[in-house]
Amino acid sequence: MRIILLYLLAFSIIPNIAESLEIIRGKPLQGGLLVLKVDNDSKLTVNGETIPVSLNGKAIVGFHRDEKEPLHLIETLRDGSKKELILKPKLRVYQEQRINGLPKNMVTPPEKVLKRIREDRKQVAKARSYLTSINGFEKVFSWPIKGIITGTYGTKRILNGKPRAPHYGIDIAAPKGTPVRAPQAGIIRMAKNLYFTGLTIILDHGHGLSSTFLHLSGTKIKVGQRVQKNQIIGNVGSTGRSTGPHLDWRINLLKKRLDPHLIAGTMPKK
Repeated sequence: MRIILLYLLAFSIIPNIAESLEIIRGKPLQGGLLVLKVDNDSKLTVNGETIPVSLNGKAIVGFHRDEKEPLHLIETLRDGSKKELILKPKLRVYQEQRINGLPKNMVTPPEKVLKRIREDRKQVAKARSYLTSINGFEKVFSWPIKGIITGTYGTKRILNGKPRAPHYGIDIAAPKGTPVRAPQAGIIRMAKNLYFTGLTIILDHGHGLSSTFLHLSGTKIKVGQRVQKNQIIGNVGSTGRSTGPHLDWRINLLKKRLDPHLIAGTMPKK
């Protein structure tokens, strides 16, 4: 009898491994973002690294354009029990896009501007590095403008006949001056003219998720300002490396570049 009791006692303190966490939005797909529901006082790790959990018990994970390895999530509850989920991204096939007529210095920059480009990249990386507790990431995103989609996420780009980095945003053609609205609430982390992307805004939605708006003609905000969903933050333009008025909208989860189309869904009709 004593042996049985000792066995039951030992078994009772082994953490309970549940089959999965709860995914409330998104799919495991290259470029995709998943919003998870977890216990608000639990600890969540992804491939061994702790990620933040909101007071509402929400967390986010995402997949880069070319990510192939699975994410191993472990939620550790306050009582020591655990829930696990392994997410393997579905692979995508990306199209090729050729763009001609760009100024030569915007495809192969001269030596004198390389220092500026490096500094631009450092500032963009910093603006996308915030792990704030704001919870704009929890809610459904809207499109910042409505227009004709002329460039898609992940496209292999050939600029003036030369292969360049893939496109990590959605290009939406619209008349110059068209108001650009915040797709979700957040804090402005950058509003600055950059070499390649022209007048650029970076909006922090919380927990490492940010939106970037490129090639603007004007801004309606300042750095550090809190903005609400659908608030006007700038205007469509054609600054930087651009052949005509459009908005290039990008979404990052820290260093991972995500697909805005997957996050915002189908663009509503005008």
